[in-house]
Amino acid sequence: MAIIDVISNFDFAYILSAIVQWGFLMAFLYSLVSSINNPFKGFVVLSSIMAIGYLPWIFTNFQTVTYLDFALLDIAILVSVYVTQRYFIKEKTTAYAYLIIGLSVNTFLALCMYLDTNILYNYTYWWFWHFYSSAVMFSDLCMIAVLIINRDFLGLVKLKKLVF
Repeated sequence: MAIIDVISNFDFAYILSAIVQWGFLMAFLYSLVSSINNPFKGFVVLSSIMAIGYLPWIFTNFQTVTYLDFALLDIAILVSVYVTQRYFIKEKTTAYAYLIIGLSVNTFLALCMYLDTNILYNYTYWWFWHFYSSAVMFSDLCMIAVLIINRDFLGLVKLKKLVF
């Protein structure tokens, strides 16, 4: 069985969706337990937004959903994270930067896939499809990790400070 057969298998999509959802749920539970004696509840709020935001994918039929649906949900989560951070949390964290970058990357790639499959009607496998699935999984795993450890392990915050 070729790797493309595994990646394009809908059962595999359900498994990956469940792993990501489980990761965000564990990040939420970890931040909830860690914040018991801490007055700063920002990580609890951010991780709960991510866990709730990714919850619909558990109940999704991956045979009928389009990449535009992925992009719209990512935009909704992105707006929720931004509004919550700006008006309620106010203290900038490494997790916030990673969530904004990760959700933006996921949204951009989902829109590119939507353009490729639904507007250009390209249904033959090419390198971008593999890049999309790998990049989105990497982005999701980075967002999960940063919600747990709150460290700039990829140097994105340092890079942002250098650029801006």
